[in-house]
Amino acid sequence: KEFPRLIYAHFTAFGRDGPKVNDPGYDYGAFWANTGIGDIVRTSDESSTVRVPAGFGDNASATQLAGWIGMALYHREVTGEGQLVDATLFRAGLNSMTQLIMQYLGGNPFGNSKGARHVRSTSRFGERVTMVTNATFLCKDNVLVQFLGEDMRRHVKKTMKALGVSIKDLFGSDQPRYSSFTADQWREVTKKIDAVMASKTYEEWKPILKEHDVWHVVVQRFENMMQDEQVHATGMLVDVPGLKHKLFKAPIYMGADQAIPTRNAPHFGQHTQEILSEIGYNDEALERLRKAGVVR
Repeated sequence: KEFPRLIYAHFTAFGRDGPKVNDPGYDYGAFWANTGIGDIVRTSDESSTVRVPAGFGDNASATQLAGWIGMALYHREVTGEGQLVDATLFRAGLNSMTQLIMQYLGGNPFGNSKGARHVRSTSRFGERVTMVTNATFLCKDNVLVQFLGEDMRRHVKKTMKALGVSIKDLFGSDQPRYSSFTADQWREVTKKIDAVMASKTYEEWKPILKEHDVWHVVVQRFENMMQDEQVHATGMLVDVPGLKHKLFKAPIYMGADQAIPTRNAPHFGQHTQEILSEIGYNDEALERLRKAGVVR
């Protein structure tokens, strides 16, 4: 009421309501573990826990918060009214799981762990069930290659031709009925292609796959990303004074302006007093906030 144009951004682990409102969260708790992401990315239901890369949930939820602040600013420009913008790690994680959860609720066989290949099928080599043209394979030099042929019927012939395998030898017929294949059949097919892909290095496979238009990408190691040609070509890297390494720019580019970091990140609460002073808090008011533990 006192500041009708104020846009107030609020960010927490679990939100402003519910039984977890005051619980600790963090990226690996509220985003990964508590939304099911940390479970479903395991190789199987019997496997150990996965490695959790830092910042996935932090970056996803921060981007969402920034985007909705932008919409709130536009809303204020049109209506003159400010509003609360409320983001959480938990809801960002749920949003990441939307497709799978909706598949489960809607009765989709894949999301309900039914059929020859489903969401809880193991991804272990030798045990996994795949449709081949959109699966990951290990080359002789331990390079992982991710095939991108999501529409199997469109991609299977050229993929098999590139690998030197006939449709009949692999599937038992020149015109197989893929929809009738059992999990055991798909497992055996996958094993055969595993063996074929393991017979050559990626450098040997690369020109062959390109010649036959087999859609694929290499599963990169993050340590190698700073040398990746695509990273440099997209202009993501920027030099920042005072830092010994480059930083990434914001992932969304705008024609009118670019969000480019110009310095390292501030310390926690470094600018709190400056910002509060700018909006009208005097020294006495700031001292009360400090004593109450609201600010540092």
